[in-house]
Amino acid sequence: MKKWINYYSLACLILFLIACNKEQKQAAENQKELLSESETIIIPEMTTVAARLSARVEADDYNTFYGPVVQMGKGHLRSWINISRKDDKPLAIGIEFTEKSMDDLPGDPANHHANMFNLTLHQKAKAITAFDHITINWEPAGHEPNGIYNIPHFDMHFYKISMETQMAITGVPGPVPAAGYLPSAYVIRGATVPQMGTHWLNPASPELPPTFQPFTHTFIFGSNNGHVHFYEPMITRGFILSGNSVSKAFPTPTNFSPVNKYYPSVYKIWKSSDNGRHYVALTDFTWK
Repeated sequence: MKKWINYYSLACLILFLIACNKEQKQAAENQKELLSESETIIIPEMTTVAARLSARVEADDYNTFYGPVVQMGKGHLRSWINISRKDDKPLAIGIEFTEKSMDDLPGDPANHHANMFNLTLHQKAKAITAFDHITINWEPAGHEPNGIYNIPHFDMHFYKISMETQMAITGVPGPVPAAGYLPSAYVIRGATVPQMGTHWLNPASPELPPTFQPFTHTFIFGSNNGHVHFYEPMITRGFILSGNSVSKAFPTPTNFSPVNKYYPSVYKIWKSSDNGRHYVALTDFTWK
């Protein structure tokens, strides 16, 4: 009997330790979903003191400002902007995805409402950049052209127009933007989509002919009624989950509207080893 009691006690202890371990893992996962507004987002080039010094930007020299948190999948996402304390210049503007945001995403390609996530920008971001808000369109089956973009990915539209104006876009092709308002490289006129507009592609993008490399990420401009109104990093879910980092310059226009705003010229993708979150950002701003 005594031996049986010892075995029973040992079994209870093992079950207790397993339960505690599960609770600890769950608590750690829950902690990653807690998005604090006091956190500072550090872009990859600034992950070491030496790198920050070489870039003449210390983490203490800028603030991160966040937009409201939005649920996506089993997790959350939000907009953010890094602004220099010295001169109020934007250093990066982007999207923060928690790990669980990539889980249990909507699976119906036709349910556009469920697949669309609107992110409000902090007022400081709207004051100094040309952007008004961000809309993320989840494409569970991809979209045209077939054989290139028909794999699960995100269309991340950084809009220069209001949400109300965006929602009123009919999807009827309109006039081409005047010379200089699109980058000269963006000569391929793609699909015109309701609530988005006309998409413009760069033939030098590696996923397009003649190279036809597998699509992982690319950059698109959008227009409506002759006005350029969005910048768009387009990235596959698989590439985001890979945790690979990207820093890539994209061609920029020579003319800008609105003026007296900061405009980016590089897009970045990375995963933080500290919190497990994924980031997409536009960086390297100049005043136009």
